[in-house]
Amino acid sequence: MRRKKLFVYVYASIISVSLLSLLYTQNEAHTSIAANQQKKSILYPTQYSDTHITKNAVVTDPRFKNLAVFKKEDYLASVANSLQTNMPPPEANQPEKGAWLWTPTLYLTPEYRNSIIAGAKKNGIRNIYLSIDSYLDIYVMPEGREKEAKKKEFDRTLESFIATARENGMTVDAEAGWKNWAEPGNEYKAFAVVDYALQFNATHTEKLRGFQYDIEPYLLSAYQTDKKTVLRNFVDIINRTVTRLNNSDLQFSVVIPDFYDKKSGETPRFLYGWRYSHTLNHLLNTLERRPGSTLLIMAYRNQSEGTDGSIEISRGEIQTANAYRTKVIVAQETGDVSPPSITFYNTSLSSLNAHIQNIQEEFANDKSYNGIAIHYINALLELQ
Repeated sequence: MRRKKLFVYVYASIISVSLLSLLYTQNEAHTSIAANQQKKSILYPTQYSDTHITKNAVVTDPRFKNLAVFKKEDYLASVANSLQTNMPPPEANQPEKGAWLWTPTLYLTPEYRNSIIAGAKKNGIRNIYLSIDSYLDIYVMPEGREKEAKKKEFDRTLESFIATARENGMTVDAEAGWKNWAEPGNEYKAFAVVDYALQFNATHTEKLRGFQYDIEPYLLSAYQTDKKTVLRNFVDIINRTVTRLNNSDLQFSVVIPDFYDKKSGETPRFLYGWRYSHTLNHLLNTLERRPGSTLLIMAYRNQSEGTDGSIEISRGEIQTANAYRTKVIVAQETGDVSPPSITFYNTSLSSLNAHIQNIQEEFANDKSYNGIAIHYINALLELQ
């Protein structure tokens, strides 16, 4: 009799779980359809670095699959030599106004550097995200005098840029990334550049304010067939970098598109770290381990209002982030890219500034909102 009752109980439990699973699946499907109906325009921002990035940031070099971990004792020993920092103190309640600079570091001649920083200052830019992908050209060189000399030249050029920016009231973040950096066998590139930034700050008086990833895995062909795995790899590289940044003075920021949230209906939920959620929530949970972190949303539209304007497509990220400590920056595009609806190229500086003002007023009372970023400085300086 007991066996019969047990059998009935187990059978009923299985039926209940099956029904719940079916209802959950149907609900997920309806939620996804509703989200897609609400947010009709899903655009995949392309990496501007497509046109100039060093091949060593793109190709997979099997020699470096097992990148050695940056030694903490080396870091601590060198910190003693650079306790002083010339980083300008943060202004109270001063929102971000940043811009990307893609010029390879060793091409930053004094004349060009001064011109860029003067133009940035004129446009009210306070923070520059400087690409250091080109460091990988040095990283893959054989050990020896030539590599050491090239690295010292790289250090000097970067330090001079930071000093000039500081003298003009600006901070500098090191930026790096390529769509395949979170994929197996390619993680060494991500760790090589973050380790360089750590070592640079530990051995120089002029310091980087932060380190930024611009990894865009949705551009991988694998994303179209296995979104969950690609996105899980992406979250994992962010999580491992947060661990790598422990005990450092670098702020951490991550560039993402506007469709990693639940509202977009574009990306699936997946399991990571015992949580089953969307990419945005996984990132926020991960960055919660590092106070002062930032997400930069590529809300690329040349209109701020409307159902497909920059405000609406970034609203989900900002509202979700309000429950976390991580800040959100809304990025705008000024480069010559397609389609024309995502960029202020061939418009005007006054139009860009008007829409930026709209964004700032809309999100002024959201605790997660922390300003604007402009892609990219050279294109911004061409706007009249």
